[in-house]
Amino acid sequence: MTSTTVLAAGWAFAVGGVLLFAPGMLALRLVRLRGLTLLALAPVVSVAAYGIAAIGAAALGVRWGLAPALVGAFGAVAVGFAMRAMEALFRPTPRSGEPRTLLGIAVVAGSLLAMVDVWAGTGGPDSVLQRWDAIYHLSALRLVEQSGSASSLTLGALSYGSGQDAIYPAAWHAFATLLPAVSPPATLIVAASLFAGPVWVLGCAALVRELLPGSRWVPMVTAVLAGVITPTPSSLWVGWGHLPNAAAFAMVPGVVAFVLRMLVRERPTAAGARSAVLVVLLGAGAGLGLTHPNAFLAVVLLAVPALAWVVADFARRWWQAGRRLRAVVVPVVLTALVLAGAVVFLVSPLSASVTGYTGSVVNPPLVALAEILTGWYSLWATPSSALVLFLAPWGAWLAHRRGRTWVLGALLLVWVTYLDAALGSPAGLSGLWYSSAARLSVVAAMITLPLGVIGWADVLGRVGGFTPGRQSLRPRVALGRTGTQSTGGREPRGARLLLRRLATVWGTALVVCVLAVTSSVYTTHRTEKVFDPDRTDEPRFADSAELAMIASVDLDPDARVLGSPFAGTPLLYSLRGQPVVFPVAGQVWSPQQTALMEHLENLGSPASCPAREALGVRYLYQDSQPYQASPRYQALNEVQLPGARLVAEAGTARILELPPC
Repeated sequence: MTSTTVLAAGWAFAVGGVLLFAPGMLALRLVRLRGLTLLALAPVVSVAAYGIAAIGAAALGVRWGLAPALVGAFGAVAVGFAMRAMEALFRPTPRSGEPRTLLGIAVVAGSLLAMVDVWAGTGGPDSVLQRWDAIYHLSALRLVEQSGSASSLTLGALSYGSGQDAIYPAAWHAFATLLPAVSPPATLIVAASLFAGPVWVLGCAALVRELLPGSRWVPMVTAVLAGVITPTPSSLWVGWGHLPNAAAFAMVPGVVAFVLRMLVRERPTAAGARSAVLVVLLGAGAGLGLTHPNAFLAVVLLAVPALAWVVADFARRWWQAGRRLRAVVVPVVLTALVLAGAVVFLVSPLSASVTGYTGSVVNPPLVALAEILTGWYSLWATPSSALVLFLAPWGAWLAHRRGRTWVLGALLLVWVTYLDAALGSPAGLSGLWYSSAARLSVVAAMITLPLGVIGWADVLGRVGGFTPGRQSLRPRVALGRTGTQSTGGREPRGARLLLRRLATVWGTALVVCVLAVTSSVYTTHRTEKVFDPDRTDEPRFADSAELAMIASVDLDPDARVLGSPFAGTPLLYSLRGQPVVFPVAGQVWSPQQTALMEHLENLGSPASCPAREALGVRYLYQDSQPYQASPRYQALNEVQLPGARLVAEAGTARILELPPC
């Protein structure tokens, strides 16, 4: 790692931040949205603009790059201008009570806590994440560069040996390929960090304000702790390589915060404001859907209880007002629409491709129940996270007492879905999240983090003697009738209260610092385990010697390399653009690939020449210790080829040049 590499990655991060936030902020500010909600919602609008622009560029035959991306960004801003001209605007709202400077400091601190420990664990921006999904997305970024298309209607070609266009959510890849020139691994790390850092932290801070409005300090504490707990998008993309899914999840809290603000707190009645809500929701839905569809479903999971509560409240009012037909018809129609949408999705090919996955390790019922009650979720469970999250039920109860009963429903719904995955339930409620307790850990944290902070704020408020509802930390001093401080012959009550509050504040700050340090050490260690190429306690696609061989080996740039996608073969493609036969696992084989793989015993003989020439194969990549032993590809690592020439060898891998036809 050199200083030049670090500076290039830093420049890419800065440019990526502008590209991620600026278009959405401009478009939303034009329709009078502002403050924390604006910042939390801006990224999903920007991503929607890039995802739609990428589809349009591919349809028009224009190569994807900064120019069509800027057209998409200007399109989002143009929609904002059009909405402003048609007076489809949000109602101006009073500024929130949080000190903006302190809130900004908290957001920066939380973002750094969410990113720095990961950066430290990678060993440098050029390090390769040794996880299969990460290798897939590296290959996808290379395909976008080579094909010039980042369309969600074409990127699925990566999974077909014939190269046919297929649907695959590509908005994250479209955004990542806009970053200034850095290595493919650095592009992956920078793009992932932007979402898992500031986007996630801003969204969590915005969401807690909608779950329990009125506190000046809770959003700031939530922002800091969003970077401390471990069941977050950072852990998901590092530990499992689920980059687009992690990015989409990072945007969910901001979208949910907007939905709750409009659905519960403001409930706009003017036609223009309602139109603005609809347009923004369509944009947010497009951004989430084009990044990863199960993030859109996470919004539904978190927001449906609030929707049901609002509909029930309106139905009750209509019934009391004598409008009983409306009180019955509206809830029935809305319920039917939600169920119909769910059924249509469940019978679609997209749903089938997700629900067919085998979930995580099944836990005993008591263990799974303990996980949700304590906040000890499947994804990188730590005592630090559990300490923050286990008071979520108390936070939900406090919200209920403040009239937000639906918060209890949202927490229970998320818990039930998580339990379905953790228990391997045949009900399949978690199937739309790949029946993965790890993925649902992030969804659970979206609501248990803010509720946990709300619960802790109440407990510490009682311990510290803070007056309920009071916005200042300054204690009130008891005064006598003459205006002088009354002591009654004892230590002044105001002085004791001040000491009590100071002890609570500084004690809490100390505990948060300890949690941050312990969590960061743990995250750094877990990150190192999947980035260090020479560790032997985790599977590896390529060790450091093999990576050096991949970077320097002299191959015909037009010839294809045949090799297992669980060896270093995909890295030849993703890191340097060398054509390979299998850039990803799970690929649907073409007839030529099938013919070659079914007669590998003839690979070194003239009998294989027709299939080899059809695919342009000239080299064979073999690895005696692949990432995993796959019966489908294992023969590639074992076949013996008399007459083949050794081109390069490093670690447990070698590259052979096949005998000429």
